[in-house]
Amino acid sequence: TDKGKFRAYQKQGKWVAADAAVGLAQADGVRMSDASKQSYQLCSQAFTRLRENASSIALGLLIEEVRTVIDRFQSYKRSVARLDFDDLIFAARDLLRNHDNVRKLLGKKFTNVLVDEFQDTDPLQSEIFWRLCGDPVSENSLEDWRQFTIRSGALFLVGDPKQAIYRFRGADVSAYVEARRALSEQDSKSVISISTNFRSQAPILEFVNSRFKDPLSSDQQPGFISLNPFKEGNTEQLCVAALDVSLDISNGKVKADAWRDTEADAVADLCARLIGSYQLKDHKSGNSRVCKPGDIALLAPSGSDLWRYESALEKYGIPVATQAGKGLYKRQEIQDLIALTAVLADSRDTLALGALLRGPLVGLTEEELLDIVWDQPRDPNDPDALPRLNLYIDLEAIKNPYARDIFEKLRSLRKGAQATTPHALLSKAIDVLRVRPILNLRHGKQAERALSNVDLFLSFTRPYSGRGLRAFSEAMRQAWEDENRQAEGRPDAQEEAIALYTMHASKGLEWPIVIPINAATVIKAAGSEVLDRADDRFYRPIFKITPTGYDEIKEQEKSELERERVRLWYVATTRAKELLIIPRANQDAVSNSWIKIVDLAVSDLPPIDLSQFSVEIPPREDENQNIQTREVFAEEAGRLAQLSHPIVWLSPSKHDGVEGDSDQEMPIISISDLEEEAGVVMPNTEIKGSIKRGLIIHKLLEEVLTGETLENSENLTSRAHELIVSLNETHHDVAAEGISADEIASSCSLALNLPEIQELRRGDLRPEISIYASDLKGSIEQITSGFADAIAYKDGSPEIVIDWKSDVSPSANTIESYKGQVKAYLSAVGAKKGLLVFVTSGKTINVNC
Repeated sequence: TDKGKFRAYQKQGKWVAADAAVGLAQADGVRMSDASKQSYQLCSQAFTRLRENASSIALGLLIEEVRTVIDRFQSYKRSVARLDFDDLIFAARDLLRNHDNVRKLLGKKFTNVLVDEFQDTDPLQSEIFWRLCGDPVSENSLEDWRQFTIRSGALFLVGDPKQAIYRFRGADVSAYVEARRALSEQDSKSVISISTNFRSQAPILEFVNSRFKDPLSSDQQPGFISLNPFKEGNTEQLCVAALDVSLDISNGKVKADAWRDTEADAVADLCARLIGSYQLKDHKSGNSRVCKPGDIALLAPSGSDLWRYESALEKYGIPVATQAGKGLYKRQEIQDLIALTAVLADSRDTLALGALLRGPLVGLTEEELLDIVWDQPRDPNDPDALPRLNLYIDLEAIKNPYARDIFEKLRSLRKGAQATTPHALLSKAIDVLRVRPILNLRHGKQAERALSNVDLFLSFTRPYSGRGLRAFSEAMRQAWEDENRQAEGRPDAQEEAIALYTMHASKGLEWPIVIPINAATVIKAAGSEVLDRADDRFYRPIFKITPTGYDEIKEQEKSELERERVRLWYVATTRAKELLIIPRANQDAVSNSWIKIVDLAVSDLPPIDLSQFSVEIPPREDENQNIQTREVFAEEAGRLAQLSHPIVWLSPSKHDGVEGDSDQEMPIISISDLEEEAGVVMPNTEIKGSIKRGLIIHKLLEEVLTGETLENSENLTSRAHELIVSLNETHHDVAAEGISADEIASSCSLALNLPEIQELRRGDLRPEISIYASDLKGSIEQITSGFADAIAYKDGSPEIVIDWKSDVSPSANTIESYKGQVKAYLSAVGAKKGLLVFVTSGKTINVNC
C-alpha cells in the first residue's frame, strides 16, 4: 500500500520530491523497504507545506492586485468629496488618534456620551468612544486606546450581549465583553446589571430562563443573567404552548417544501382562529380585548420560501406585513412601476409600453391592443405593414376612450420628464394614473402592503435627482432582471396585518403573540472566505488549496456563528408579550436545522387547544362606508380652490447666460480685446469657454473662500487640474484649445484680488449661500429659490450679493439677464447692493435693488 501511494505521487508529477526523499533515506542508511514509507511521509509533509504556502502567496498577490482598485476608488471618492459609512468610521477614529488637540477639544464639547445597543458595535467603534470619553494614562500610551481611562460620567453604555446577533454586519460581541471588563477594572461599581423584563408574562420568562441559561453560560458566550418578570403570569390561559403539525409521513421522510406547506397551513389556521377570538389584555386600559392581525408575529430564522406562509395566510384573507422576504422586485405593483418608469424614460421602449398597458395597472386585453394598432394610419410607402405600438401613435385613431385617455396622460407625463426630478415625475404619474386607488381595489384588506411598496419604490428615486430618470429606469430594470433581494416597505397600518419578519429584523420589537416558523430549515453553510477579526487577516482557499492557518480560523468562525444562532433564538422567544407558540411536527428535523440549535423541549410543551376558537376573520374596525357623493366632492373641491392661491417659482440660478445653458462650444475671444474695458493688464492670450470651465471656476472660488484651498498659484493650479480630471475632461496647456488649469488659476486669482473683493474679504464674506424667499403679490405667491455665489454680511445681515460669471464673451442681453438674476437675490435676502464679477476679464458691474 505504501508503495502504491508512493507511485501515485510519482505519477502526479511529484517524482522529484519522491526521488529526493528516497535518496535521503538511502544516505541515512534506511532500508529500502522502509524508504518507501519514509519517502511517502516526507513527500506528504513537503507538499502539504507547499500547497499551504502557494495558497497564501496566491491570496496575497490577489489582494495586492485588488488593493490598487481600492486605492483608485478611495482617490475617486476624495476627488468628488464623498464618504461611505466605513470612511466615516475610519476618519473619525483617525481624527481622534492622530490629532490629540482635536481629541481634547471634542472631549470638552461632548462631555456625556450615551451609546445604546452597545452589543452591536465593533472594536473600531469602541476605540472612538474610548478616545472621545477618556484620557491616556501617560503620553506614551496615546497609541493604545485600551490604556485610556474613561473620565467620570463621560461614557454611558447600554447593551445586552445575549442579543448580539449582527455579526454579518461587522458587529463583534467581543467588543462589548472587552469594554465591560475594562470599565469594571477601572471601577467595580461602574457595571450595573438590569434583569427586570417589562415585556413578557412570567411563564414566558420562566421558559426562556430554563432553556437558555446553560447555552448562554457556556464557554465564550458573554454570559447569562436570568430575567425577572415585571408582569404576573396569566393564570387563565397558556403563555407557552406547542402547535402540533401533522406531516404526511406515509411515504417516508417529508421533504422541505412539503414540510413548509404543511406548517404554513397549520399556522394560518391557528392565526385565523386566534384573530377575533383570543383574549388579550390591554395594558394601557387594563381591559381585555380580542386579538387583531397586528398582534401576531411570525418570526423565521431565514427567508427561505416564506412566500408559502404568505400564500397560506392569504387563503384566509389575512393581511401580511412582511420584512422577512426579499422579493420586492417580484411583487406585481413594483413590476408595474418599473414598466411605467421605462415608458416615461424612453418613449421608444415598446416592450415596457406593452407590459404597462397589458398589466393590471391599465388592464387592456391583447384584443384591445391589436385593435389600437389596427386602427392606426398606414405608411403610404408600405400599406401592408402594421404600425408599431408606441407612445406617439395617432390618438384620434384610438376608438377606445379609456385607452386614449391613458395615452394622453402618458404623453403629458413624458413631456415633463426632462424638466423635473424622477421623484417628482413618478409621484405625479402615480397620482395621474390613480395607482393607489387601483391597488386599494385590487388588494382590499391587504392593500397596505402594496401601498407601502409604492412608497418604497419612490424612495429609491432620491439619489437620482442629478443622474436623471433614464439612469433610475435602467437601475430598476437591472435589479428586476437580476432578481435582487430587497425587503419590502413597512406598512403604516401594521396593526391590521400579521407581521412576517426574520428573527434578525424582529430585534427591538414586540408582539402579544409570537410564533417561530420555518425552523426545520437547514442552516445554510457559511462561505469559504473568513476573516480573523483579531488581527484583520483574510483567508480564502485558492483553487481548493487552503492557506496556512485557514482551518483553525474557519473553525473559530463556525463556533462563533453557532453561539450567535443561540442568541438569535433568545431574541426571537423574548419578543412575545403574552403567548409564545412553537410548531411541533410529528417528524424529527435534521440535526443541522435551526430548531436543533437550542433544546426548547418542544415535546414537553402543552398543545394549544384549537377547538375553543372559531375560524372567522372579523372586519376591520375602521371599515366605514364611503358616503361622499359627487355633489359633496364638488362642493369640497370648490372650497379648497377658493382658499388656495397660485404659486410661481423663480429660480434665478437656472437662467444663466449661454455658458450655463448647455455644453455647446463657446466662442474663442482674445483677452486683449477686453483689456481696455476691464481696466487691467492681462497676457495676450485666447480662452475657449465651456460650461465645465465655469463649474470649475465657481468651485475653486468657493474653496478659496472657505479655506479649503490655499490662495497661491501652485495650489490653485493643482486643484484646478484635479477638478478637471474629476469631470472626466482633458487638460489643455493652451487655453484656446480647451480647459486649462493655468488659465483657470490665473482667472480666479484675478477675481479674488480685485479691490472690491479684497475689501469684502476683510469682513464677513460667505460663499455658496442657499436662498429661499416667499412674496405674496396680490393672489399670487412668488417663491424664489437658488444659490448666491457669495454674500457679504455686516452685523449679521446680508449687505452685498456677489455673482461670479465665467463668460468669455457675454452679450449685452446676457449681462442684463444677469442683472435681473442678482436683483431677484437682493429682493429675496434684503440686501441693497449686488456685484457681478466677470472672472475672465476682471470686470465688475454694480447692481442696485
